[in-house]
Amino acid sequence: MKIVDFSEINKQEWDNFCLKSDSAWLRHTSHWIKFSEENGDSNLNLSFGVIEDGKLLAVIPLIAQPIPDEAGLMEFEMGGNSIPFPVLLNSIPDSLKNEIIKLIFKEIDNRAKNHKISYSRFFIDPLIEPLLNDFYKSNPLLEFGFNDSSLATNIIDLSLEEDSILRGMRKGHKSDIKFALKNKDQEVVFFDKENISSEIFDKYKDIYFSAAGKKVGNDKRWKNTLELIKDGFAILIMIKRGGNYISGIIILCYKNKSYYGFSATLPDFKKERGVGHLLQWETIKYLKNKGFKYYETGWNFLPIISEDVYSQKELNISFFKAGFGGKKYPLFRGEKFYDLDYSKKRRIQLEKKYKDYYGE
Repeated sequence: MKIVDFSEINKQEWDNFCLKSDSAWLRHTSHWIKFSEENGDSNLNLSFGVIEDGKLLAVIPLIAQPIPDEAGLMEFEMGGNSIPFPVLLNSIPDSLKNEIIKLIFKEIDNRAKNHKISYSRFFIDPLIEPLLNDFYKSNPLLEFGFNDSSLATNIIDLSLEEDSILRGMRKGHKSDIKFALKNKDQEVVFFDKENISSEIFDKYKDIYFSAAGKKVGNDKRWKNTLELIKDGFAILIMIKRGGNYISGIIILCYKNKSYYGFSATLPDFKKERGVGHLLQWETIKYLKNKGFKYYETGWNFLPIISEDVYSQKELNISFFKAGFGGKKYPLFRGEKFYDLDYSKKRRIQLEKKYKDYYGE
């Protein structure tokens, strides 16, 4: 078996491999690798594959980027998230799979050493078939020196009837959806690869920047996000009122499975009852109508010291997402330190952050 750099593998071959593998989702593809690499000016694409006799056996997305506010320190991280677990060819027997996975994580450790990586985060993407079918009974990352930082996530089964999905939501969410539906002065508009335009996308960016109170992300990030929509890997849903767009949400899409990416509402409408709830409900109905099987609404954050300490705002957003129901699935995550000094420093920082948020 031979390790081959991403640059030496045909991108169409890489993506076809992901398309056919049960253990791959969008975050494994060359499209997301590009998005993640160009998300920061100093990011490095260290992705690679495993080949034997000219045949691709596995692909491994791997992005190195600077650790925020830590001069000179790098981490393995990808598009604002952890690195997804490697993808293997479906037909490989279990005995050989273990051998390949061990080879892959040995190579990841080598690349960490060669590029002076201090910290690494990996996870098992919840939208892959093995996890959805309860294949994983425990966290496979622990075998390779990762500390367990697992959480849970919510995934809605879109094969259920609309009434059933609605009944599974939190009582307040159902009430807010019904309230918002009574407002006939607004409409929900959907944009995909067939009708998206730069002008429409710019309107969403304006909403996003206005909600954040500043420009967020570099130009390449937004250009690549628009490309994801144009290539059919994302959709944009917006609420229009009085000729103006007031709120929007971007959903990532791949293999009939979808993920709540990011959303924003103009400040003047942020506290208005039912705006976000309406967006989610119309998104669910749209995805269901388009034949999607699953919709992952978001991770369940807790007020603990884990890979990070989540603020009350982040906990509130997580609680809001969880209110749309669905089934809880394990979100297997792991973190690994290659730098003992940084490990100690990060722990101190997180303890301080926890005290700042939640007291002693």
